[in-house]
Amino acid sequence: MWAPGKDVFVLLSLVSALRCRADTISEFAEDDDDDHNHEILRVLPNTYNWTHRPRIRGRWLDVTCAAHILNFGAVSEQTMDFEVSLQVAQEWRDHRLANLTRSAWLPVDASVQMWKPHVDFANTKSLDIATAEEETTMWVSQEGIVNLIVRYDIKASCQMTLHAFPMDQQICHIRLDGFDDIRLEWGFPSLMTMNTVPVISDATAFHSQFKLTGITAKSYVTSFLPSVPGKGCTFSEHTCDYTDSDVCQTSTKLCAEEAGSEECDKCVYYTGICANTTKHCDLLDTGDKSTYTSLEIQFHLSRRFAYHLMQMYVPSTFIVIMSWISFWIEIGAVPARVCLGVLTVLTMTTQSSRSHAMQEVSYVRAIDIWIVACQLFVFTALVEYAVTYRYWLAQKNDRSAIIDMEVKLTENGTSPDHRPIEMNGAHDKRNNCKFIPTAAQNIDRVCRMMFPTMFVLFNITYWTVYLSDGV
Repeated sequence: MWAPGKDVFVLLSLVSALRCRADTISEFAEDDDDDHNHEILRVLPNTYNWTHRPRIRGRWLDVTCAAHILNFGAVSEQTMDFEVSLQVAQEWRDHRLANLTRSAWLPVDASVQMWKPHVDFANTKSLDIATAEEETTMWVSQEGIVNLIVRYDIKASCQMTLHAFPMDQQICHIRLDGFDDIRLEWGFPSLMTMNTVPVISDATAFHSQFKLTGITAKSYVTSFLPSVPGKGCTFSEHTCDYTDSDVCQTSTKLCAEEAGSEECDKCVYYTGICANTTKHCDLLDTGDKSTYTSLEIQFHLSRRFAYHLMQMYVPSTFIVIMSWISFWIEIGAVPARVCLGVLTVLTMTTQSSRSHAMQEVSYVRAIDIWIVACQLFVFTALVEYAVTYRYWLAQKNDRSAIIDMEVKLTENGTSPDHRPIEMNGAHDKRNNCKFIPTAAQNIDRVCRMMFPTMFVLFNITYWTVYLSDGV
């Protein structure tokens, strides 16, 4: 039976839905600006609720991520942190946004509220979003694929082990945790077209006392609960060797003079030599609501040694060698030897105070061992003169006593063997006598060989331990 009221209601509902759809598409602002038409998504369908995540089969909503390291700044041993700027891209599928455009990608107005994955940076001390508020950060494809690209300025904590300072190697990391049942994994979002690996870097923008030797990008599953079987299982890992990245830093004029060239792009979008591994993690299938996924970027750092070599090791070596000069100075030249010894001790003490400022630690560092050893060599050289001078004085007094006895006997007209002798020149013999402190001179002669030999042996042991271990 025909029911006019019911059919009218259905017709009005259909017209309203079509009008809503038309209004949504018409709100893709087509602004005439210098003869360029830009389609922008400004209004979402009425059925869209930005507080709800897209409905999917199963638990996990896959979110693919990639990163571009834009700048790697200072690493501080005092505050145990480092600074980095990076661009992070996230991609996921939202079926509610499908067929909103006929274009390949539709930019979303910054004022539009859309559902986004709940991703937190876990180990940051400070985080600033470097993307301007009015700048477009989201794009939607015809298939309902969403790309979110945001730039961040981050200061992150980095717990360092400084036993081998300043020849140490460190691993600092940034961790992203994904909540609300999203599965984070490193991959290739559609709009990150320059990425041939999930994490790339601008190798011209590494400004640090460390050399970036490599990057590891990990995807793993973890849990809020302790002692969960399979916790920390890595299901995806990309490891990249950055050994050759210094070429980009030494050619500082490369991108300034040839911006956009193949050589410049290779440095700006540096990938290194990479390898990736994947494996299955049972916890992804069996975990409860306490499990979640995380992404991690590990920065493998090796400290640049040239600064410390020129500021600490070379000067202190010269100070130690300078302290050995006293072994060639006459023992009787007291002012010269004492002044040289005191000068080298004070200079070495001053040099040691220039040790690189850092957080106080409860263990001995490599540079502490070097400084103490150099101070010990310099101080021992000063002590050696005290011992040598003591021997020299004792020998001098003994010799003087013998000469005085000979002079007295000579003045009486007899020699020690009771034979008459000439008295002429007896006083001259006492006054002009030259003493030869054989034992004291022998100490100096031994030290001329012993101190350099011991210092060389110490250097061989020191550099072998710290350079070969690469602690």
